[in-house]
Amino acid sequence: MQVAICIATFRRPRRLQKLLNGIAELRFLNVAIPELTVIVVDNDADGTAREACRSSALPWRTKYVVEPRRGIAEARNRGLREIGTADFVAFIDDDEVPNRLWLDELLSVQGNCQADAVAGPVYPSFTDDVPEWIRTGDFFNRPAHLTGEFLACCSTGNALVTRKVFDRVGAFDDRFQLTGGEDLHFFTRVRLAGFKIVWSQEAVVTETIYKDRANLGSLLRRAYRGGNSYTLVESSLNGSAYVRFIRFSKGCVRILQGAVNAGAFVLACRATPLVRALGQVCCGAGMLAGLAGLRYQAYEAVSGDSVEKLSDDLVIVGPEISSRHASGSLKANTID
Repeated sequence: MQVAICIATFRRPRRLQKLLNGIAELRFLNVAIPELTVIVVDNDADGTAREACRSSALPWRTKYVVEPRRGIAEARNRGLREIGTADFVAFIDDDEVPNRLWLDELLSVQGNCQADAVAGPVYPSFTDDVPEWIRTGDFFNRPAHLTGEFLACCSTGNALVTRKVFDRVGAFDDRFQLTGGEDLHFFTRVRLAGFKIVWSQEAVVTETIYKDRANLGSLLRRAYRGGNSYTLVESSLNGSAYVRFIRFSKGCVRILQGAVNAGAFVLACRATPLVRALGQVCCGAGMLAGLAGLRYQAYEAVSGDSVEKLSDDLVIVGPEISSRHASGSLKANTID
């Protein structure tokens, strides 16, 4: 059994180093140890992730490539071009760290459920400088499910996908290069193609939340981006007048509800629910902007580590594949 772990990174060598250290500690109890390849796609043309990969003592085969064309979909697709004959592709983000049995649990649930894709929980871990009101505000908590439960969609922050899915559905859509939402678009197409997506509650990864993401402005931009990218994905899969009208109505309702709640929470001097209410307004505004064709380019400026430019080239060049795919209709709402 061959498994490729695909990691897209951009100017985050220290965070990437923590992830690679975690991958080095992976253990397998429920399944046979796979033939594992770790593929790191550096989306920085300066190769700022090279040293982190070189210094990591991974017991697995490691492949480092530079993809100079900017964009999250471009980076993910470059990883797919490097998987060779892998039977499975596991995705994890460069600011996350898996627990020791992460991949073991994903593979075990995949086999037990005969699933085409398996997703797991991503738990936040805050740095010491993150304010207490954000730590306790549940702003970064995500839905949990029972192991084996069917999912309408998932994300690439913690997922395992069988090779046959890519053979049939294709790669990530390059229209979402800088907006995000490419994983929502991809996994929605996976479901519409008749593939089975299930949950593994024990396949845990931890996401480090730094201060640059843990502030009021970042939270509101995140809410706006969520509404905007979801609407762009929905419109790309089903642009009917009915779907657009429903989304317009839901966007307006969110803005109205958020504004009313914000006023009430200001009077009650309740900061955390006030931020949530403002997030509702921003999410609704993002939806309306998406309907108008406005794309919030969230990945134009990505927070990263302070790094120096590195020299020599370790690039492995792979073949090209098309990344533009769009078909079907969107029925399952992750944002309602």
